[in-house]
Amino acid sequence: MGTTVATNALLERHGDRVILVITKGFEDALRIGYQNRPNIFARQIILPTMLYEQVIEVDERYDANGYELTPVNIEQVKQDLQTVYNTGIRSFAIVFMHSDRYPKHEQQIAKIAQEVGFIQISISHQSNQSINETHQQRR
Repeated sequence: MGTTVATNALLERHGDRVILVITKGFEDALRIGYQNRPNIFARQIILPTMLYEQVIEVDERYDANGYELTPVNIEQVKQDLQTVYNTGIRSFAIVFMHSDRYPKHEQQIAKIAQEVGFIQISISHQSNQSINETHQQRR
């Protein structure tokens, strides 16, 4: 039953309001996708609506070898998440570059979100421990 409810919410776009927290520079990565075109001659490409309502880009980065290039600005993230929380959003997803191997930044953001009061937090390195969306684009 839970799967049916979730599937229907996904198909009908009637789930909770969600934000996406992603590495700075990748705000449009999920919108761009893989550029698959079932009809390559279509003049107008109609993209599905995104599941998230808005995006917070976090200036953070690990390189492919786990060296921290840019640490998370904790105060900025707290401020950004509190602003979103104040609009009534209680769910979000975190997707950071190289988080499948170096999850520290995602863990930091999840902790802040819990402190702010978010109740549904999806973290990419926990839900899919493989090379994910941000690895496959703009390396």
